[in-house]
Amino acid sequence: MIRFDRREDDAERDERFQQLVELAPDGILIHDGERISTANAAAARLAGANSVDDLIGKPIDLFLNPPYLKAVEEMLKQSPDQRRTHASGADAPFRDTFRRLDGSTVEVEIRAALFMERGRPAAHLVIRDITGRLAVEEAERQVAERLQQAQKMEAVGALAGGVAHEVNNMMSVILGSSEFLLEDTQTSERHRADVHEIMNAAERASAVTRQLLAFSRHAAHRPQDVDLATTVRAAGSVVRRLLGETRRLELDPKVMPRVFVDPGQLAQVIVNLALNARDAMPDGGVLTIATGLVDLPGDRREEAYEGLAPGRYATLTMRDTGGGMDDATLAHIFEPFFTTKPLGQGTGLGLAAVHGIVAQNGGCVTVETKPGMGTTFTVLLPLAAVGESGHRTAEPAPPAETATHQDAVVLVVDDEPAVRAVAARILERAGFDVRQSSGGIDALAEADRLGPPDVVLTDLMMPGGGGLELARSLRERWPSLPIVFMSGYSAEYLGRDGAMGPDDVLISKPFSPDELVGHINRALASNQTQQAVSG
Repeated sequence: MIRFDRREDDAERDERFQQLVELAPDGILIHDGERISTANAAAARLAGANSVDDLIGKPIDLFLNPPYLKAVEEMLKQSPDQRRTHASGADAPFRDTFRRLDGSTVEVEIRAALFMERGRPAAHLVIRDITGRLAVEEAERQVAERLQQAQKMEAVGALAGGVAHEVNNMMSVILGSSEFLLEDTQTSERHRADVHEIMNAAERASAVTRQLLAFSRHAAHRPQDVDLATTVRAAGSVVRRLLGETRRLELDPKVMPRVFVDPGQLAQVIVNLALNARDAMPDGGVLTIATGLVDLPGDRREEAYEGLAPGRYATLTMRDTGGGMDDATLAHIFEPFFTTKPLGQGTGLGLAAVHGIVAQNGGCVTVETKPGMGTTFTVLLPLAAVGESGHRTAEPAPPAETATHQDAVVLVVDDEPAVRAVAARILERAGFDVRQSSGGIDALAEADRLGPPDVVLTDLMMPGGGGLELARSLRERWPSLPIVFMSGYSAEYLGRDGAMGPDDVLISKPFSPDELVGHINRALASNQTQQAVSG
């Protein structure tokens, strides 16, 4: 008969238990409600101790918060049956803060099990460091918030674009009708003054809609030869309004470099940096905008200019007297959605947009700042080459009081009767033969009945089939038919949504009579040139 020694069997179990405890990745502590009696290596690492011996005999409240201790004490006071219920795993893990020996804290998740040790109740704690998990959860929360904010901005942008479109339609009617009154010789001088006031108000409303459209679009990149100093002076009035009464603007265009940039994007950079300066000076201060030149040598090592080829660049410097930034903030200022403003008071996209725009235009942005010393943003932009070809400069609409193609037939298509009537009247007064249609279906029927016009002027956004659908149908029958689009939306907005191709011509509402007649004349001239070449 083989006899087993129970004492040896118990010793082996104790040894295996100790090995499992030591190998466990989570911290394990056993205590009697006051002192720690057992700890593993993971618990020692969690506590920042050199060894397990540094924990044995230490009071448990040295590491865990009193609310937890009270709960454990209550559990230890329970009857054996109640303790067995807790030991069975009925208790869910709970969050706590674990204090390390060096005074720092770690967020942990704890599971507690009660058992009898040498005839006395004891608590077995499994402590898991959840710092990494919390960091992932926080990152996921921030991503979700940013996504929600981006969706909100997209919705607001769509709303702003729609409002601007409708307002621009009405501004076309107001400005066009005002032009007719000014051209009427029977309009008295007193009434002319009133008309001018109406036109000024309409122009201001149009400026507001342009800001709404700029907010809602993803601007296309159209670089031109631009006078940087002139652009800065022109932006002065807008920047002063943005700064408010408690902040002062100083313009210091030391030199007048010509740069090769998108003028609309350049204006956006100035406005965004001005808004940043305004927020940095809540109690008042001075914003100085200066222009200059800088030479980047070929052997430079500054990381701030990384990516720029050696050579001469124009500089746009915007310096504020605000509170400045520390290094931690400076490291993130160009990151999308990063903001130091309170929740709900900033999107964190302004400086990110500045960085992206400047990079798209072949430049870079540098920042100099210290807490309490203000901040200086310096934008480096490529100079326009001497003798640049004409395609770098926007082609202005030439003055056009009369049609250069007499008796040419223009088909005007717009679902807004007032807008259609104003456009038709402008073209008729210029000498064109004008037909009108209220939509794509009517326009096709008109062309079938009377033959193709010489040029089509059509709104892009119309119910029951827009301008693009009409253009495709017309060009299937008459491929060379010139078509000019008009819309209350910006070209950038329409190009972003795929509503227009890069070669399509768009007249943005509201338009002046000269702009409209000029575009129609050029469309006819371009068509005649193409026919002559192909013939």
